[in-house]
Amino acid sequence: MAQTDHYTRCCEDATTSALEQFVQRWPGHYMLVTIPGGEAEGWDMDFHTNVVDMDKLTTVLEGTAPLENDEDEAEAPPGIYLFEVKKHADNSWLEWIAIGRARNNDLVLRHQSVSKLHARIQIQSEGAAGAGARSRFLLTDMKSTAGTTINSAFLKPSEPFPLDPGDEIGLGMVTCEFLDSAALYRRLTAADW
Repeated sequence: MAQTDHYTRCCEDATTSALEQFVQRWPGHYMLVTIPGGEAEGWDMDFHTNVVDMDKLTTVLEGTAPLENDEDEAEAPPGIYLFEVKKHADNSWLEWIAIGRARNNDLVLRHQSVSKLHARIQIQSEGAAGAGARSRFLLTDMKSTAGTTINSAFLKPSEPFPLDPGDEIGLGMVTCEFLDSAALYRRLTAADW
């Protein structure tokens, strides 16, 4: 299935289904990522790495359509992107979900204000295995150049911080909303969306 078909089905399900049905069809956790437009003031670098990695990028929700090629000098179009927060099989860091500008991350954010390995998410199981088990998410800044924020508060580098659905994450100039499937449903069906 094409990536845009995946997003289109998600939006259709959100507008035509009840919350319980949507959560069953779209389990998991997601990031709504806003890539800013224009020049990133104060982020001059001596190389260009603003590339859309289409293998990692789920789809553009609004804004300019994604680029069809994978040229090293191409810029990520501004807009809002949807990522599923999950471990990719080809990633060498098995114990966490890596976020950053480099292509070997699980969530690739190709923006000049995002460090190559900017942050990571660890998932810890809480409670007994089975229906009562819950997952706890921890976000850690990996000594990034621009820092990482949760709900506008800067994280101390290398110190894990609890991450809850609805939290807003800042990675350089890129903003993300961390959402479980119920929060994603509410976000996609909100009147101001």
